Amino acid sequence: MIKRLSADECEVCGAKGDIEVHHIRALKDLLVKGRKEKPLWMQIMSARKRKTLMVCRTCHDAIHAGKPVNKRVTE
Repeated sequence: MIKRLSADECEVCGAKGDIEVHHIRALKDLLVKGRKEKPLWMQIMSARKRKTLMVCRTCHDAIHAGKPVNKRVTE
């Protein structure tokens, strides 16, 4: 986790600088019944099987506001 944080890059949009950690209590929290498609940030966390995601302030705010964050600059 320290290595990912020190990379100082948003794992959703690729922005550099001011990185924050978004976390969930458990991976099972990503399973939302009735949702057609998972948002990008959920897809990333599910694929990596990690409860944390390094994100910029903009992406973090969008995640908590329930707004889609669908721009992926880097893989």
